[in-house]
Amino acid sequence: MPDIKVGRYTVYPIKGGCFSLDGGALYGIIPRPLWEKTSPPDSVNRIRVELRSLLLSGNGRNILVDTGMGIDWPEKSRKIYNYTYSVNPIVESLKTHGFTAEDITDVVLTHLHFDHTGGAVALENGLRLPQFPRASYYIQKKQFEWALKPSDKDKGSFIETTFMPLMEAKTLTLLDGYTKLDDEIELLVFNGHTRSQQLVRVFSGDTSIFYAGDLFPFAYHFKPPCIMAYDLDPLVTLREKDEILRRAYKEGWIVFFQHDPENTAVTIGKNETGFTVKDTIQIVRT
Repeated sequence: MPDIKVGRYTVYPIKGGCFSLDGGALYGIIPRPLWEKTSPPDSVNRIRVELRSLLLSGNGRNILVDTGMGIDWPEKSRKIYNYTYSVNPIVESLKTHGFTAEDITDVVLTHLHFDHTGGAVALENGLRLPQFPRASYYIQKKQFEWALKPSDKDKGSFIETTFMPLMEAKTLTLLDGYTKLDDEIELLVFNGHTRSQQLVRVFSGDTSIFYAGDLFPFAYHFKPPCIMAYDLDPLVTLREKDEILRRAYKEGWIVFFQHDPENTAVTIGKNETGFTVKDTIQIVRT
């Protein structure tokens, strides 16, 4: 399978393993008889959730988007989330594409929930240090501030040991709103799921790839009422989904999924019920 190139960048899906979450929480108000057809739950109602990062390599940079869960997890949490890895899957996946942790020049953290930042830090000789030692890390300032003082609803999603070591190592840059990393990569800000989630679009000419993060965990979330129970402001999510789907459909974007076990990337179609998957896209053999 050929790699996809967007302008100066080659695009790689990076495997971060998978874990399990409650199906009802992922699908919100959608009844189980509808979602279990595509996401069969286990005996305790958990469904498989992919941890898929994105690597953009080119223009003298290797930019990694999100870092999965890492391996610094107590046994109790491993059982809750059905998470079994003893070696960081992100680092192992990078190796299959010919990259090491030291090759990464930039890490964009969409937000600071544990399944996005756990692999950003490595435990070495009792110390938590940046997993990608030569990289500059980026997060939205408002997201960082929220992660330090979250609400009772979402405080369980933030684990300071997965991101404070980056600040202590002076490798974490706080951004304030919409940002362009260069003339082919932009960070778009969304506020429904959490405060100031930043999602990446890499673009050149008529080609765009949009990293959907937790705005669209699965392709099923294209449906307007399908909003995760984790989202802080569901009505904001509803509006943000509609706005980005309209733009993605009009401009022919490829939407890249972080969590969908079945779909890596798709293009957007439209029918009588709304926006839907038009074509599935194979980006690169992994």
